[in-house]
Order: sequence, then structure tokens, then C-alpha cells
Amino acid sequence: MDTYLGLIWVYQLISLPLLIWILRGFFEDISPDIESAAQLDGYSWWRVFFKVSLPLVRPGLVAASLLCFIFCWNSFTFTLLLGGGHTQTSTVAMNKFLASDTVHYGWAAAAALISALPEVILALLIQKHLVRGLSFGAVKANVWQV
Repeated sequence: MDTYLGLIWVYQLISLPLLIWILRGFFEDISPDIESAAQLDGYSWWRVFFKVSLPLVRPGLVAASLLCFIFCWNSFTFTLLLGGGHTQTSTVAMNKFLASDTVHYGWAAAAALISALPEVILALLIQKHLVRGLSFGAVKANVWQV
């Protein structure tokens, strides 16, 4: 408690199931024939993963990573409960403007804007992969339904 390392571990434990759940669908969309063809060419399992599967899943990995980052960045409860006076995230630090005898709306709005900037900048930087990753599995046709 009251350490950044503890908060990092908690956020990893919280976001890892979400990341695995999202990426599972992207890995299931990869045809086993592609992996079998790579193994037939002499690739080991690890080389198939890094050279074939991971590049095919990159848009989904980017989209899932951004969603996990936003989920952890905006988390309020875990930092409030596990952090103390020395460790605070931006969402808990913004609470100081609202929990005093007078509410400083201007300061709270400025803090919210500054806190949202890293998410917006990161989303703009990875926009190409993000759009492709979010729409990659959106339209699926079921061959067996007629």
C-alpha cells in the first residue's frame, strides 16, 4: 500500500483479463492453415507466433492496449483505496479541487483537461491501427447459417 509498485501490480491484475478477453477473439480469427504452413516451412512455435500470428493481430493488440490504458488511467477507486498521501493518480488528485470548503470549478476543469490529454494524444498517434483493430472483427458472416 502507498507505493507505485503496488498500484502497478493492481492495475496489471485488473487489466490483464480484459486484454486477454479482447485478444482471444483476434487470435481465433487467424486460420490454423497459416500457422501450419509456417511450421511446414521450418518455423518453430515461437517463431510462428512472433513472425506470423503477432503481425496479423497487431491492430487488435493496439486497440485492446488502448482500451486497457484508458481503463487504468481513469480508475479512481483502486488508487483511492490503495494509495495514500504519497501515491496518487491524476483522478484522485483532481478530487482536491472538489473536496474543500469551496469548489474550484475552473481548477477542476483544467485538471480534467490535462488528465485527458495523454489518452487523446495516444489515440491520435495510433489512429490507423485503432480504427482497423476496432473494425476488424465487426462484420462476420456465419457460413453455416442459410
